[in-house]
Amino acid sequence: MSHISEDREGERKPFGEDDMHPVSKALFGWVETPGIGRVLFWIMAVISLILMLLDFASDRYSYFTIEKVRGFYGFLGFSAFTFVVLTGWPLGKLLRRDENYYDDADDEGEGS
Repeated sequence: MSHISEDREGERKPFGEDDMHPVSKALFGWVETPGIGRVLFWIMAVISLILMLLDFASDRYSYFTIEKVRGFYGFLGFSAFTFVVLTGWPLGKLLRRDENYYDDADDEGEGS
């Protein structure tokens, strides 16, 4: 995405905070805070640890014996997530087109 925007007169200027909608700034402005990635990582780590400890404290009534293994659902969810991410990478390579894919088609049509 380009960091250049046009104002109403058609004059180009750098994309800045003035171009952001107030609602989007209120909802998502915190994402630009320095160090937010580290904070979110530790929040997710603490939530995961709490859920893992709760897994040992609860009784299970399961149909299959593998479901009784502690941490099974966490491992299953992580495996499914990993599978989806890793299959998305080759799928993106398969479906991706060149940056000027549609421009080439327009140029061919003009000459006919």
